[in-house]
Amino acid sequence: MQGRIGLLNEGGGDKVQIENTALELRKLGVEVDISTNIDDDIRKYDLVHIFQLDWIAENYFYAKEAYKFGKPIVLSPIHHNINEVKRFDDDYAFDLRRLSKFLFKDQFKRDIFKNLHRSVFDHKKIKPTSFSLILGLKEMHRRVLAMSDKVLVQTELEAKDIIKTYQVDIKWKKVPNGVGEVFLHDTKYENSLGLKDYILCVGRIEARKNQIKIIEAVEKFRLKYKNDVQLVFVGHKSSLKHFEFVSVFNKLVSRYKWIKHIEKVSYENMPSIYKFAKVCVSASWFETTGLTLLEALFCNTNAVASGPRAKEYLGSYASYCDPNDIDSIFRAIEKEYFAQRPSIPSDMREKYTWSNAAKETFEVYKEVLKIE
Repeated sequence: MQGRIGLLNEGGGDKVQIENTALELRKLGVEVDISTNIDDDIRKYDLVHIFQLDWIAENYFYAKEAYKFGKPIVLSPIHHNINEVKRFDDDYAFDLRRLSKFLFKDQFKRDIFKNLHRSVFDHKKIKPTSFSLILGLKEMHRRVLAMSDKVLVQTELEAKDIIKTYQVDIKWKKVPNGVGEVFLHDTKYENSLGLKDYILCVGRIEARKNQIKIIEAVEKFRLKYKNDVQLVFVGHKSSLKHFEFVSVFNKLVSRYKWIKHIEKVSYENMPSIYKFAKVCVSASWFETTGLTLLEALFCNTNAVASGPRAKEYLGSYASYCDPNDIDSIFRAIEKEYFAQRPSIPSDMREKYTWSNAAKETFEVYKEVLKIE
């Protein structure tokens, strides 16, 4: 399994996906190694599974090396809607994005520009980023898709977006993301925060996760109902890449005593964080599915989401908002805060697990390896 450079240090949804899929595949008897090194010797492996297509250029080197040695390639693109990404860059720019949106109209060129900046801080990105200047990031991604034997998407919308954006014909299969085993047991958890019925937001502190607008929406909710509901953020601050946004976030956390920020919670302890919240909010500008909301629903916590892809997973078990509209976020929070706690059906609990995702992934491995 090969992921973006920095994956194992920085974390993120793709890290959760890779590590949990690998964990469950090992239970099925599959030997799995995880790597973020473009110079790895892959000749001893039967198959290469590449994760993430968007923004990065290292996936091209992973695919090219596997293709050279005749290794079957499975790709999990974790692809975002490019129009949603562009809207975010155009309408809500912080830090380097302020400059990139004026320099380039093409989103792929914006991404190359951002990667050049990141390469200054991580020399491992210099080689793939340099190649993207010559070939173009979009062309590199198109070649990765062409070399892939099977593309594992999280939603049907993701497959449609890939075909439309890259103008390619792909062999794809929908393999939904899921939750880990810690979310499957009805355990009595200790209330480590000492809070109850709070509003929760889980994810890296950065502009696309939209924490500042969430704060403004919750402030409006508190003023309208004159209550002392607490707002809890769980997530690492992306201070290096998003210094301006994080600076504003820090000021708001210091100003409002009803906001609590926790930098890190272990995956095993996350159910207790979800369990005592009344609403979990993800008002991101763009997501693939919104995995944190799936975890929240498994803990009987109400959910607020943004984007049509989340709706493909969560359906009527969540309220939806426009990330660029504070009133829209407020109304969705308001609806879910006063709603009964959700009880998702058994088929949903069985479908959206990492164990199930690994079983479906293993079937694809056997298919491309022509194993009965």
